[in-house]
Amino acid sequence: MRAIRRLRLSPALVVAAIALMVALADTGLATVSALAPRSVGAVQLKNNAVTSAKIRNGQVRLADLHRTARRPGPRGRTGPAGPAGPPGAVTRLWAVVNGSGSIARGAGTTSAGHLGAGVYEVIFNQNVQNCVYVGSVGDAGEGTGTSGAATTARRAGNPNGMRVETRNLAGAAADRAFHLVVVC
Repeated sequence: MRAIRRLRLSPALVVAAIALMVALADTGLATVSALAPRSVGAVQLKNNAVTSAKIRNGQVRLADLHRTARRPGPRGRTGPAGPAGPPGAVTRLWAVVNGSGSIARGAGTTSAGHLGAGVYEVIFNQNVQNCVYVGSVGDAGEGTGTSGAATTARRAGNPNGMRVETRNLAGAAADRAFHLVVVC
């Protein structure tokens, strides 16, 4: 009891203690009463309050934008042309072959031949083993074209040759004119 009597509280100490309790109580109250999810909307936000610096990358989707903001802007000017590649870096070889196996026209083609029903070979003026090739059934002249399918492969035993097989719509081997493109 004597210790309590000896401790005399000054009015300044009492006011400071009360102020400290009020300050800590308000902070605790603010921490406990966090905002509910989706409680802040367009009405509560000031104009220009949300900037791109305040939005995490990848969080805004196209559907989140107003329809007028989705339109593309004006097309920019075309940039300068890039440097030319080394000469001879890409070679384009091609052939248009008649159903009989004769060459209608081509570039880099030395010969073509009919090996059997729907089977052809096309020989180019360079090695085509490491090239890309695409064939398609198509009229060699100005007609409407022929229907069917074409498959391409390297010609066994000749590094400059391609093998082309043509088929009708039923899948049977058939003689068809075709177009062949080889890019090296």
